[in-house]
Amino acid sequence: MDVVEIELNICLDSLSIYSHNVITGKIYFSIEDRFFPEKGWEDFVVVILAWWLKALLNLKNSRNGITQVFEFMDGPLFVRGTKISEDIVEMQFIKEKADFEHIYFTCQCSINQLKNTLITTTKYLLKELERRNLESDDIEELERMWKILNN
Repeated sequence: MDVVEIELNICLDSLSIYSHNVITGKIYFSIEDRFFPEKGWEDFVVVILAWWLKALLNLKNSRNGITQVFEFMDGPLFVRGTKISEDIVEMQFIKEKADFEHIYFTCQCSINQLKNTLITTTKYLLKELERRNLESDDIEELERMWKILNN
């Protein structure tokens, strides 16, 4: 299986703020000509991005064969990442059904490339949240995870 680049897309113009500074917006993965869950997917960007940074940190610091889950809040959707080697992770893009998992597609990517994508995307999101003078425990957790992974 060829190693591909995974991009994370967040549309800053789509951010909506609800009570207690809960923030939603468009967030989705793009892998070559595929999107997951779909192009323009809306979800709780701050919360799930903090989860994903933690999952990636756990993968990066684990031994081969360890699996982490990159969950979405809206819908029974997730990405299962299994560490294959020091810098390669196999990613399965999955939708849970009542009694089985539907794997949309599988790919392998560089852990460092995925880390760089998540760090860069998080940096842009944090700058936008700061520009809007938004504060919350979720934003603090995202910034904390970003700093840990960025070192």
